[in-house]
Amino acid sequence: MSEESNQKVNEQGIVSSGDINKDYTVIGIVGTNVSDQKSVETKAGCMGGNTTANVSVGTEAMYEKGANELFSLSKNKGGDAVIFANFEYRIALSGSGETAKQVQELFCYGTAVKFTS
Repeated sequence: MSEESNQKVNEQGIVSSGDINKDYTVIGIVGTNVSDQKSVETKAGCMGGNTTANVSVGTEAMYEKGANELFSLSKNKGGDAVIFANFEYRIALSGSGETAKQVQELFCYGTAVKFTS
């Protein structure tokens, strides 16, 4: 890997589903939840004003957001990467009765590490 591409990886952060080929010390566990629901502001119709609605985002966007949040949590603890990252996907219901809506959820966790070399 060239020096330039290696630098890009470090700027974006490393979130690996396995081990990495670098020396590191373990900082601790990081975890977060992500759903496919995103709040957006919309027009309230003929009455004017604004309202908030939930819209679905794509599954790939959920995984990307989860990985970014894991890396951010690692950085907040002084880490350089997340290893052995896991992503558990499930479909749940939000609301009840006639307003019940299917929601995709992603539970993300991994081990925050600090590079030693």
